[in-house]
Amino acid sequence: MHTDYYSLLGVSRSATADELKAAYRRLARQYHPDVSSDPGAEERFKAVTQAYKVLRDPDSRVRYEVEALERELDARERDLNSMPSVTEIAPRRARERVRAPSQAPRGFFKRFMRARAAGGNAGDQPLAGDDYEVMAEITLEEAVRGGLVTLTFEVPERGPNGASHATERTVEIRVPKLTRAGERLVFRGHGAPGANGGPAGNLHVEIAYKPHWLFRVRDEHEVWFYLPIAPWEAVLGAIIEIPTLDKPFRLHVPAGATSGQTFRLSGRGLPRLGGGRGDLLACLRVITPQLPTEQERQLYLQLARVSRFNPRRGFG
Repeated sequence: MHTDYYSLLGVSRSATADELKAAYRRLARQYHPDVSSDPGAEERFKAVTQAYKVLRDPDSRVRYEVEALERELDARERDLNSMPSVTEIAPRRARERVRAPSQAPRGFFKRFMRARAAGGNAGDQPLAGDDYEVMAEITLEEAVRGGLVTLTFEVPERGPNGASHATERTVEIRVPKLTRAGERLVFRGHGAPGANGGPAGNLHVEIAYKPHWLFRVRDEHEVWFYLPIAPWEAVLGAIIEIPTLDKPFRLHVPAGATSGQTFRLSGRGLPRLGGGRGDLLACLRVITPQLPTEQERQLYLQLARVSRFNPRRGFG
């Protein structure tokens, strides 16, 4: 748990060095073990001492503020990530309908299938093969660009003696460009083989999106991601090449950018129902060096001494 040192000392976040010292001395006299008989006084005394130790030093105070900001951003990211995952975009009816004898992830996809009801004794008449139903996860890039996808799944088939057994099937399908989650594709002749010279059945593929390592999906067609930038890029501005679902895009970050500032790239998201595409949102996140070199540290110290910038102006 994060400890709010300012609240512990009873001061505002814009407190000066003299205000911090006065607050600490007052609390130290109140909770010092040699003075107070309160059972929790010693622990309270240690806590306010630690708070004053961190906040009185300009360097450690800056680190404390940055860490607090990172925790706040992490909490916001967890809230955003708690939205329904991209695999949940596919209709619930599809997830409940598809049941596989075994669900073995292969490559980029999880495969699920259900064989339709098998026919009875066919005699010598040609009979069409059963249709297969499969749910396939594709990447967000594949949804936009299209391409070949290999599916591997198990299907129940009947042997010569009429007994049913599981058989592994592998098929290669072509996903069209701008394929939506929940969309159903039909590939003729990729189902179960026919009997007595009859045609093969069809393969019905329902599309779901695979979770992405970088991008997050919201409202089914908008995509957002955190864009990390260095402190000097935020201060001075920069032109940064960022990834998208199509090809890289050169984004102009203006001088004075801050964490949380968001840029909207129109028409670079996922396909919409009815045509077109949603937007791609790049949310800035200023990242500080975790292990600065001695030269970098000295430059930051020099900046801290000469800068008049106060990010907490107006607090309290």
